Amino acid sequence: MKAIKFFERYSYIFFFVIYFFVGLSIVDDFGISIDEEFQRYSGFYWLCYVLEFLPFEQLKSEALVKLNNIDGFTLPNPKDYPFYGVFFDLPLAFIETFFNINESKDYFILRHQATFIVFFISSIFFHKILKLRLKDKIIIFLGILLYISSPRIFGDSFFNNKDSIFLSLVTITFYYYLKFIINFNYKNLIFFSFFSAITCSLRVLGIFVPISFLMILIIKNEPQNKKFLFSLVYLTVFSLVLIFFWPYLWSNPAINFYEAFTTFSKYESLTIQMLFNGKYIFSNYLPMSYLPTWILITTPVIFVLLFLIGYVFLFKRIFSRLIRIDVTTNFNDLWRSKKEEMDFIIFLNFSLVFFYIIFLSPVLYTGWRHLYFLHTFMTYACCIALYIINIKFKNKIIIIVISFIVLNNFYEIKKFHPYQSLYFNQLLQKDKKNSFEVDYWAIAGVKFLKEIIKTDNSKRINIASASYVPLERSLKLLKKSDQNKIYLLGQEYGKADYIFNNNISEVNKFRNDKYLIPRNFKKISEFKIRGYMIYEIYKKF
Repeated sequence: MKAIKFFERYSYIFFFVIYFFVGLSIVDDFGISIDEEFQRYSGFYWLCYVLEFLPFEQLKSEALVKLNNIDGFTLPNPKDYPFYGVFFDLPLAFIETFFNINESKDYFILRHQATFIVFFISSIFFHKILKLRLKDKIIIFLGILLYISSPRIFGDSFFNNKDSIFLSLVTITFYYYLKFIINFNYKNLIFFSFFSAITCSLRVLGIFVPISFLMILIIKNEPQNKKFLFSLVYLTVFSLVLIFFWPYLWSNPAINFYEAFTTFSKYESLTIQMLFNGKYIFSNYLPMSYLPTWILITTPVIFVLLFLIGYVFLFKRIFSRLIRIDVTTNFNDLWRSKKEEMDFIIFLNFSLVFFYIIFLSPVLYTGWRHLYFLHTFMTYACCIALYIINIKFKNKIIIIVISFIVLNNFYEIKKFHPYQSLYFNQLLQKDKKNSFEVDYWAIAGVKFLKEIIKTDNSKRINIASASYVPLERSLKLLKKSDQNKIYLLGQEYGKADYIFNNNISEVNKFRNDKYLIPRNFKKISEFKIRGYMIYEIYKKF
């Protein structure tokens, strides 16, 4: 009995310890995305900016050298992208400079380790969220598994320095959000204000958090003076922390924040061509089905089903209360307990963002990665579904079956490793397998380069690319000796020994000569996962 109690008490600790060390052990397996160099550049740019105010001349000089040595593909000046804060990238730039990390492979592995650690911490906070809402330990554990085992989320948690970090901070922020709702005190409020500000500094879309919070305060049945004080404290702490972690705001907080917010709308002019459902479309003319479709085909089926059950349940409960409510008296009839209020907050935030995307159609591209933070709310809804199923059927067999299906997610993770970010579920029909973008970030570029180096002993290997793909990035994860063998030629097929093609759909292969492979080149190999073409290799004969 003591052994059982001991296991129950410390089982979560054992799980998180195992998860942590397994994660760190596989960090080196993942490739590098297009945006990672940009994020690194952004970190050094703002580090140099901050050091202008500090008396560390040598550190500033070394950081400036590193900044000036960053070159290559997709490196616009971060001044043009003020909606990126410095919470993640600046500290990593400091570490890289302070510890004199100069090998490209080393500093990108550092970034991958940091990305995973932040996501790992967020999984602990998601566990804490579930403990606030649920008592059933099995459902809580299943919830944690659902949170970390969606293959695309899992894969991105190792290299996606933008979307995965934002997702993680949203999770941490909502823990303190919900904790404050349960226990109205200034300690919880200050923590919530702090993390919601950091979240907003990372991506200006994080402004949905204070908007929803102020909405909740307005409708809560609390004394007006209390609500005013809470609002004042929240906005004060939020503003101060936001400015601190967003150097762009230092010179003129209000005007620069407005500029950052409006800069987000500049994406309206972005005209990236993408492959969606077999058609080439531009990012500023997306159909309403774009987001739902991407979520539907890239999320495990069991996750989708549980989410729909949970969301429909919450919608029915909230809607039935809403139509009966007397707005002149009290909105608190929307919930009848603190736990129901938690449900309402999660439902409200998911719905605000989701329907904003659906009906106002801001520019999206490369799948739904910009909205990966919705994963937090979706997983919460999945757990509500498990709770309802458990109560309604009172049959542990159903939960056991679901548990085995959830564990199957880890089989999918193993099957796709280390390309979980390219995952599609079983809902995508066979005839549609090449109807969507696959490796738009060229994660598999490292595998391609290693394959070439392994099979070709030449001192110089000339490689051209038939598609939009920054192989320069992938090159930086190789050993220095291997880097020196590779010469990247763009689309200069005449000088190439090999041609790389991952069919990224920024171009229509039926209308662009880039895809017309010369006749003296023959396909020697291709890399597929479950029938999806990741890349092809052509060799000159």
